[in-house]
Amino acid sequence: MSTSKTAVSARKRRTTPRNWPPTSVLEPGESHKWAPVVAFDFHEVVVSFLKQFAVVANRSYPTAKMAPETAKFYHPGYDPEVGINPIEFQHLFKTFCMLSPGGYGDLPLIEGIKEQMEAIRAAGIGIVILTWVPGATDVMDWDKNPLHSGTAQRETLKLIEKLGLPIDVDRDVKFISPSQKPGYLGKKHIPLLIEDNRTTAVAVADMAHAAILVPTSYNEVTCPNVLRLASRGELGDRVVEFYTELRNRGLLLEGRR
Repeated sequence: MSTSKTAVSARKRRTTPRNWPPTSVLEPGESHKWAPVVAFDFHEVVVSFLKQFAVVANRSYPTAKMAPETAKFYHPGYDPEVGINPIEFQHLFKTFCMLSPGGYGDLPLIEGIKEQMEAIRAAGIGIVILTWVPGATDVMDWDKNPLHSGTAQRETLKLIEKLGLPIDVDRDVKFISPSQKPGYLGKKHIPLLIEDNRTTAVAVADMAHAAILVPTSYNEVTCPNVLRLASRGELGDRVVEFYTELRNRGLLLEGRR
């Protein structure tokens, strides 16, 4: 073996986290099998939302002063350092969803994520997107709650099609709240969730499943069964390694996507 290959192997051993995949996933119980499917959150995992939304928010409300790079909270409408309240955030999001260009329909992909998702699919791993966009119902009532207008749901589906992600939009996009994600994973036997919300990641981990956090300024956490990446560039490799280990141990329901 060459010196360079030895160095690469040693570096990989040093960076592989302990208990990954977690023991609870590798020893799920007698006769239990996992679906060869990984669940992705959408905003800040697949597409960049906060930067573009901040431009509109800061222009619409001079007091907003949103700074996505240093955000300390997952939800900007409840961040005390952001100068808009939750109701203002709701109405602003309605405007943002209908704004084009420069609005929701123009949200850009996170750099490299499409290629990573394609590599995951090429490794025989299915992908579902679990997201709770404001407007995940078709109730048209701007006055009572503009977030539940159905607008963002429709725009999300159009955006995913526009971006050309390697998924079936009709089959693989589920609009469910963060609190429902752990139950959905359990029901569908999906062992791994990719998230930016530390609360959801920890909730999934508490069910003895696993979660990967893409690194952001607001999601530092230390928790068993949660792997917070050092960089987004390693996401695809981590997911493929995870399912390769499960497949090697005979823990996957082959034929399920």
